[in-house]
Amino acid sequence: MTGSVTVPAGGRGIDQDGNGSIDSTEGVNAAPPLALVSNRDGLRQTVIDLMELVRVIRAGHIPGLSTSRIYYFGQSFGGIYGTLLMAVDPMVRVGVLNVAGGPIVEIGRQSPVFRGLVVNQLIRRTPSLLNGENEFTESLPLPGEGPVRQPAPGALAIQSYFDRAEWLQQSANPVAFAPYLRQAPLPGVPPRPVLFQWAVGDQTVPNPTTVALLNAGLLQPVSSLYRHDLMASGLSERFRDPHGFLTWLAFPEVYAIGRAAQEQAARFFLAGGQRIDPVIPQFEIAGRLPVSGR
Repeated sequence: MTGSVTVPAGGRGIDQDGNGSIDSTEGVNAAPPLALVSNRDGLRQTVIDLMELVRVIRAGHIPGLSTSRIYYFGQSFGGIYGTLLMAVDPMVRVGVLNVAGGPIVEIGRQSPVFRGLVVNQLIRRTPSLLNGENEFTESLPLPGEGPVRQPAPGALAIQSYFDRAEWLQQSANPVAFAPYLRQAPLPGVPPRPVLFQWAVGDQTVPNPTTVALLNAGLLQPVSSLYRHDLMASGLSERFRDPHGFLTWLAFPEVYAIGRAAQEQAARFFLAGGQRIDPVIPQFEIAGRLPVSGR
């Protein structure tokens, strides 16, 4: 099939800015002046939608689907709200969560992909919180770095803004839900068989945000780290960011990496979440956890 298809309805998406199209985050992010809550409510609603879908499947309303072998596989944003789903819904038997991290505020400020969105939010504040011409300096050290004793002018106001945003978004923060997966399951929910896949040098969901999630739930033993640092020098620039390594099947030079990630997930499902296979040497189970770098 070639060409494009126009879908007449956007599901839960809405045209928030009135430009005639539903952009990727319209319908999940709160519109101004409530932008500080970000995608908190959208994440929670997505989890509720998935829980309802699970119950439709369990009731046998979708012919051809097993009513008991219900697994979850989510990448990026899907890994983020998938963490919430796996923590609260015992009907999802096994989950694979790929390149997830949190909190959302930290992903935004650390990621070169999303940092521009944070710039826009700071500009919209009254007065503007931007303390650079087209950028901002928040003077926040990464985990493992020493304290900043002389923060940049305006940095403390930005830090206060981030604190408020993270507090408002806490009820949909995957880091807050991580302990419920295995360490302190919620009532009626058994410890969850989950696998977290992530990659060294992720520029979209930076490593410190994934480490924060794993540390919060003591999930390192059920994490698989793709060592992109061992592979990147032989790859073209288009693969500098390994965030999408799970879906690299369309490119011959990285096909084996994407295939290995998907095979690892498939084997995890087949084992009922009881075994994680490295698949290839570049995938480390409970390997070292890089905590610095963006």
